[in-house]
Amino acid sequence: MARPSQNKWVLHQVLVTPPKEDCYIFKRPESARWHYFLSIPGEGVERKSTGVQGAKDDIELGQSEAIEVALDRKLEVMARQKQGLKAKRVKKMFDFMEEFLEKEQQRISSFNEKDKITYETWRIKKHHLNLFRKYYSNRNIKLEDIDYKFIKKYPTWRQKTKCKEHNPIPCTPPKTNSTISAELVTFNAYFSYLEEEGYLSRLPTFEKVTRESFRHFRRDYLTLREYSSTRNTLRAWTKRASTPTQTYNRNLLYNCILITANSCLRPGEIKKIQWRDVQPHEQITKEEQRRHHLIKIRKEVSKTGYPRTVQSPTVEYFNRMREIAGIPKLPKSDFPHVPPEYLHYPVFSKYNHHDEPFGYGCWNKYWIDIKELCAKWWKGKNITWYSFRHTGISFACSRQVPILTVSKNVGADIKYVANVYYHHEAESKATWETLNMNREWNKKLTNEGDRVLVNLDDYDMAKNLT
Repeated sequence: MARPSQNKWVLHQVLVTPPKEDCYIFKRPESARWHYFLSIPGEGVERKSTGVQGAKDDIELGQSEAIEVALDRKLEVMARQKQGLKAKRVKKMFDFMEEFLEKEQQRISSFNEKDKITYETWRIKKHHLNLFRKYYSNRNIKLEDIDYKFIKKYPTWRQKTKCKEHNPIPCTPPKTNSTISAELVTFNAYFSYLEEEGYLSRLPTFEKVTRESFRHFRRDYLTLREYSSTRNTLRAWTKRASTPTQTYNRNLLYNCILITANSCLRPGEIKKIQWRDVQPHEQITKEEQRRHHLIKIRKEVSKTGYPRTVQSPTVEYFNRMREIAGIPKLPKSDFPHVPPEYLHYPVFSKYNHHDEPFGYGCWNKYWIDIKELCAKWWKGKNITWYSFRHTGISFACSRQVPILTVSKNVGADIKYVANVYYHHEAESKATWETLNMNREWNKKLTNEGDRVLVNLDDYDMAKNLT
């Protein structure tokens, strides 16, 4: 039964299904353990240990057991290929994650094109998959051994609040249904990729995420007092910087927060704006232009993929950014008074490398410092970069700014603004004053008859309140 080997690295070669030579067992010169060789059509070859121990001087010991292992594997390969699946075994369920992300990376485009994604979207997908890896603690699970029931429970796990002991920073609240849904979209895309490549025979399903299943909550925001305390704390923080790099970075973060709160730009938008996007507001007076200007949000920067123009009272803060970046002021030019060669530079750039954007690592590093500094003002709240946008919009709602104006300026749907932000109107002083005026007017209604008569002297007041 034994066949002489033509390969010096293969000893005691024995065919598993003679006369076919596509599968055989063998020993290596340095080992007494039996291994198998298997040729897989269209996928190359597979050489693995059978786990059966033989003997260097005995070719019969363990031979039949090793043949049985190799034959089982050959039959498994034949069955998987018949189902249209890849036959080669996968070591880990996440082996193809990098491959998937590389494929998605090829779709990155600076413009809003069909079947293209932005770098930010790609980065978020990577984050989603890392979350799934964290959830699936068994990193060595094979694709063919996927626990579909366990995968299905991901939304429930994600919804739970995770808090660390002795953590001065507020805990992360339960995620919204929209956040979880976005993560599930990424997971489904990953598993669909595995199915297309032939590694999976069926796709896993997840628990349905609905408004009934998960409570809807609004993003935390700062009150006027909390915002003022935060601003004072961070102003002092910038003054305590000990190196030029630290001074620059802290001032950048501080002014970015002020710009976000006053312009209501999204974090992803504000990080990508360039000096060419900062323009004067020519429809207002020269005096008003000292505070107010326009910010052009290009479609490749916008989250929605649609360009818009934002009116923003942030002239002072952009002037500061130009000064700390060391960009020379162009005299007698329109705001932001930046020389032409700087117009395509990012507003928020690296120290001494103003043609490069401020790195994500630096954003995250300094954000941790900011959260620790301001924890005493933010107690009980989960404040994120988005919270400053939320704060600005909430202030606008409290000032009774028309909802259509707010919607157009911040780049959000009217219904969304109404549902998410206008609840602050109920808490505002302006709302109390309006309701109180109505109460006072109501007192003037006569108590006679059917109580629908009103004094003619009060007609103008009534008309203004309705």
